[in-house]
Parts: sequence; C-alpha cells; structure tokens
Amino acid sequence: MPMYSRLPSLMLFTHDPELAKRAEDAGIDRIVVDFEFRGKSERQSGYHLEVNKASLEDLRRIRKAVHIPILARTNPIHSESEAEIHAIASEGADIVILPMFHTTGEVASFIKFAGNGVKKSLLFETRASVDIAADLKDLGFDEYYVGLNDMAIDYNLSFAYDVLKHDIVWRIRRSIPDRPFGFGGLTVIGGGSPLRTKEILKIMSEYNCSMAILRRAFKRDIEGRQLEIEIEKIKDYYSTLLMTNDRMPVTS
Repeated sequence: MPMYSRLPSLMLFTHDPELAKRAEDAGIDRIVVDFEFRGKSERQSGYHLEVNKASLEDLRRIRKAVHIPILARTNPIHSESEAEIHAIASEGADIVILPMFHTTGEVASFIKFAGNGVKKSLLFETRASVDIAADLKDLGFDEYYVGLNDMAIDYNLSFAYDVLKHDIVWRIRRSIPDRPFGFGGLTVIGGGSPLRTKEILKIMSEYNCSMAILRRAFKRDIEGRQLEIEIEKIKDYYSTLLMTNDRMPVTS
C-alpha cells in the first residue's frame, strides 16, 4: 500500500512571541524565524515580497514562547555560514532551512554546519537546484520546500504558480520522492488572490504536499476571525482532498 501525506504542517513566519503563542494554541504546527537577508532585496526588487532579518534574540524569545517546532531560515551559504548556522541551531531552532543553493557542495556544507542536533531542510528556489536534485537524494537532509516566487524569478516566469506548468516541481519530486515536502502559500479558506486557497490546496493534494506556509496575507485576513477555526477549516478541507484525489505516492 502506498503511503500518502498527512495533513499539512502549517508554518507561520513571525518574530512576535505573542503571535507565535496564539498560533500554537490555534493549531499552527511550526513557527518560522527568518534570518535570510543577503541579496534578497536586490533579487526580489519589484515583486512586493517580504524581507525579514531576525536576530538571535528574536529566536530566543520565540523559543521561550512556544513548544511547537521552530524552523529557522538561514542566509545562503557565505563566508560566515558555519558560525551563523551553528548559532541558530544552538539557540533553539529545531529545523534549519537553506535557501538559494546552487551546488551540491553548498548543500553538503550546510548539512555539516548544522550538525546532528537539528533537522535539515532545503529550499529549492533556483534553476540550478532543480538540475542537481537527483544528486542530492542521498545527502543527509530531512525535508524540502519549493519556493515558487524565487523559482519563477530565476526561470523568468511572470506568475509564481506557472512553475507548476513547466514540470519543475515534478522533476524535484521524482528525484526525491521519499521525504516530506511542500510549496506555495495559503491564507484563509475563501481568501487568496490571484489563486484562491481552495485551489492551492487542491494542487497541493495532487503533489502530495505535507507542509505549507501561511503567507503574509493570512495575518491580514484573520483579523476579526477566530484563528483556531480558520486553521481547522484549512486542515479539514485538505483532509477531504486527500481522501478523494489521486496523488503521487511516496515510499516512506
């Protein structure tokens, strides 16, 4: 019997301990603390995307506030990566994710720097990362995510979800079928533009995603709503899709 993904592990970007605690109480599964800033403003110029620069003190405050896993996004590999990744892992991150990698050497260095105390995740965002996906499958990382916005920029596509039309995500998934993965960003059921959340969840179910980011619009769209109810709606809808849609099976 093939095994399929469970309900999505929902991830919220925040450096606010109070919001992180509310998120945990509402059923959000992970908090993302974002350390990435190197080259991001230049790369995403004109795309109205968010740039965050967390401090280790932000990470410490979030760690004190919640018991759910904390995922920390590092900078791409650079001259001070070893010290940066070691500090992040030492200050309470459960999972460390590497963005904007291009080579197997960068991934190998990241895995070495992170050590054995944290889970390692890869963020596929470049054309080069797609090309080397098959070469990465035997390296010691635990999960991965496909960043559609930066991937679309690198492929010169006008819309992030056009990445899905060009066999890009399938290429990665076929190369690495046996680890949890996800893509895309969600807001509340009934919301979302230009794609509605329900449309994105349907696509996710077809790719057998097991994690999803709650996008910046989610924080705006939950105003005046009960956070736990909105999270339950997302998970219930995805559960229904998993029971009815044909999906790509994974082996573990």
